[in-house]
Amino acid sequence: MRTSQRRKELFSYALILPGILLLLVVVFLPFLQNIYYSFTDYSLLKVEESFVGSENYRNILKGDEFFGALGKSLVYVAIVIVLIGIIGIGAAFIQNSKSIRGVTVLQIFLLLPWVMPEVITGYTWKLLLNYQTGPYYRLLEKLHLIARGEDIFANAFLALMAVAMANVWRGFPVVAITVYAKLQTLQREQVEAAIIDGAGRFQVFRFIEVPHIAGTVASVLTLCFIWTFNAFGLVNVMTGGGPAGATETLPVFLQKKAFKFFDYSGASAFAVLMILVLLLVVLLAYGVPALCRKKKEN
Repeated sequence: MRTSQRRKELFSYALILPGILLLLVVVFLPFLQNIYYSFTDYSLLKVEESFVGSENYRNILKGDEFFGALGKSLVYVAIVIVLIGIIGIGAAFIQNSKSIRGVTVLQIFLLLPWVMPEVITGYTWKLLLNYQTGPYYRLLEKLHLIARGEDIFANAFLALMAVAMANVWRGFPVVAITVYAKLQTLQREQVEAAIIDGAGRFQVFRFIEVPHIAGTVASVLTLCFIWTFNAFGLVNVMTGGGPAGATETLPVFLQKKAFKFFDYSGASAFAVLMILVLLLVVLLAYGVPALCRKKKEN
């Protein structure tokens, strides 16, 4: 009996072994190689690289390029995450409403922006906001939100908002579908009991629905933060980091440093610092609430 069970366990491990090896080759080994390059002076402009220790990191932290790009990235991500959260949660509650018909059709249309390739989304929004032929541009003009004839992508603030809104349009469906799925697990008896006890719609939302979806919202918004922080294609297609570096987020600057200036070692150090920033944000997002809960329990 033990032999049979042991064989089943070994067979299970054998099934997942190819996937583990693929991850090691495709993800883990390049990641380690990137860390190694960050401690060298590796460049396409040099024949051989040499070990330079932490020099790349010191140069980055002494300059203002990293912190400038980091600041732009954080502002951009903050705008996107706030809007994705508001619109996505709102769309989830609309789907969950009993008075809405054709929810399945609505969900299909909701998923279209998410499944569309990032580059296509970028080119589409760039055409829609073109100051000569874009229909969205004409609408913004009629609403007096922009000056007539002003090129959105030549204005630092407007260019940042354009890229952010394109990312919001692409990203909010994943929040909407995920939160809707969580709302479906809420027991109707609990809501009905609260209504019988005299709770209004806002009270049901605040004291029952919000606590029920809070963990799911935190998880999906953390994923959206990571995806948005690492997003390159959308920003590169729409603005290329312009105008005058106004939308040059960390991924865009990293790409230029590696493939325009051929500074692979410096770009590798930038990539490592980006990972550290993401780790810090995730730890704060999950560690601080956990500590607060422990203090309340004690």
